[in-house]
Amino acid sequence: MSTSSASAIAAMEQPPEKLSMVVIMGTTGAGKSYFINKLAGYEAVEEGTQACQMVPAHLGNSKVLLIDTPGFDDTTRPDSEILTEIATILSAQYKLGVDLKGVIYVHRITDIRYGRSSVKTFEICQKVCGDAALENVLLVTSRWFEVDPVLGADRERQLRDKFWAYMLNQGSHMSRFHGDRDSAIALISQLLSKDAIVLQLQKELVDDGKHLDDTVAGSYVSDNLEHFKSKCHEELKALQRVREDLKDDRAILRQHQQDVASEKARLKEAHDQQVSLHKPINAEVDNKIKTGKFQFRSLLAFIPSVLSILGMFVGIPPGVTDVFTSWMAN
Repeated sequence: MSTSSASAIAAMEQPPEKLSMVVIMGTTGAGKSYFINKLAGYEAVEEGTQACQMVPAHLGNSKVLLIDTPGFDDTTRPDSEILTEIATILSAQYKLGVDLKGVIYVHRITDIRYGRSSVKTFEICQKVCGDAALENVLLVTSRWFEVDPVLGADRERQLRDKFWAYMLNQGSHMSRFHGDRDSAIALISQLLSKDAIVLQLQKELVDDGKHLDDTVAGSYVSDNLEHFKSKCHEELKALQRVREDLKDDRAILRQHQQDVASEKARLKEAHDQQVSLHKPINAEVDNKIKTGKFQFRSLLAFIPSVLSILGMFVGIPPGVTDVFTSWMAN
């Protein structure tokens, strides 16, 4: 173990505390799962996470729950569904009293441009956190081994001076992940030494009792859907104008009908996603926690019911269940 890694763990050698959690966010392929696997010390999760997953890590005397999240550029799940899943987990963690130490946002330094998907994922992350929690947000660049150091440093400077400037000015920190366990431990130790935080989304959902679409993050996703719906309406109007000019060519008419049906389906899907955001997450989480407390009341003492209940809200990767048992017994 390197000197930096040993120092990081030494800083965490305190009397055992209650469970803490760190959430990992970023676009698909940024290296979130790889980072988590380095902290866990084994291949706990696969790259390309399509659902949130919970992985335990034992760092010194600190027992940390790492939450791997999908990117908001996932091609198989809509943003509304991913945000709902993250919001539900965060609400449960807050209600169960598990300390949230912070959020780590991972970004590929190999990205030539800061594309639309990166902007969207980053902005949702920022709105989930809120300004008051930004001191517990760590902005991490990954995949340094794949880029020329000079070019990487130039991209890092652009991130610092432009895209990440606001959050950095509000107290967030920027660091490099060099791809090994020592580097991962050194990074997460920056958060584990801090006091626990409450994110803006948690305050809005739990303390204020808002529906997801009334929160800052939810409104952002809903507004994007509204913009998409407007484009669909415009496309349907354009198709209607084309229909009026069409001759009685059956092949062309058939294709036109398919185009209209496809656009209407896209419009309905966007509408359904907006509707899904209008849900009382706070009440749903309350009910599920009550059910969980009843179900897990007879568990062995070394497996806290809090951990078991939290597992009702977030997936546990195959093979990790046994690790949880031994992890809590030590």
